[in-house]
Amino acid sequence: MSEHQSRQGWIIGIIVVIIVAAAAYWLWTGEEKKHEIPTTNVIEEPQTTPEPETITQPAVEAPVPEPQEPAPTEEPGREPPPPLNESDKTAYDDLMTLAPDNALSRWLVPDEVIRKWVAAANAGSRGDLIHKHRPLKTIRGPIVVTGSSMEGYQLSPDNYRRYDQPVRLFALMNTDTAVGLYQYWYPRLSQAWGELGIRNKTFHQVVLEAIDQALAAPEVEGPIPLVRPSVYYKFADPKLEKLPGIQKLMIRMGPDNATRVKEKLKELKEKLEAMPVQQPQSGQAQ
Repeated sequence: MSEHQSRQGWIIGIIVVIIVAAAAYWLWTGEEKKHEIPTTNVIEEPQTTPEPETITQPAVEAPVPEPQEPAPTEEPGREPPPPLNESDKTAYDDLMTLAPDNALSRWLVPDEVIRKWVAAANAGSRGDLIHKHRPLKTIRGPIVVTGSSMEGYQLSPDNYRRYDQPVRLFALMNTDTAVGLYQYWYPRLSQAWGELGIRNKTFHQVVLEAIDQALAAPEVEGPIPLVRPSVYYKFADPKLEKLPGIQKLMIRMGPDNATRVKEKLKELKEKLEAMPVQQPQSGQAQ
């Protein structure tokens, strides 16, 4: 099982991307440290470039209604969201309201906020974890592994505790507030999505797909054997190792944390699916 520095932030990513930019990223890992019993290492995967994405376009593009486009929310006394290129400070400040005492300041990247969350949601809809231009700061702390090359390696239960804080923030977040911010910012999220040039789905659909990727993670109880064929660890079970990155992350955070995340994601998905929708309007302000 391999983990990268960029992965440890994924759960908070799944927290805020689903919430505000959308969907499901989160938890990035730290730098590799080589120890034996217990072995503590950062697991790094070969980097892949998720963008640009290859999409099969319909043979004939015809105007198709997009019932999944949520209608923007107008907050009393609040202006519409600022232009995309001027949105960083306002979007960042809004995200910060999702947790008390500036708890998210250690996680959030303050530049290109909307575009980075859109890119993360796009990758998450395929089950991938974004590496470059991620919307979250790196969390220092290596994966915790017990055992040795002689007796075999296992994922330590102590590793699960590294995810306790972001999972707690996620579980305690007010769902209605988060969905309200997502709806308020949706015109800018949709605009950033349009910049990627992907025409066969809306950004809202991508968010829901990212949530479904996390919800599809299998539940794994008991010790989780690992192998170390080279520098990085992998799941010993080939079925687990072949899972998408998001689902492997859900396993790495432990069954209790994964259960809490899934419960919140189901709540978020229900709210997102129930949002008022609108038909696209020609000449709509971006």
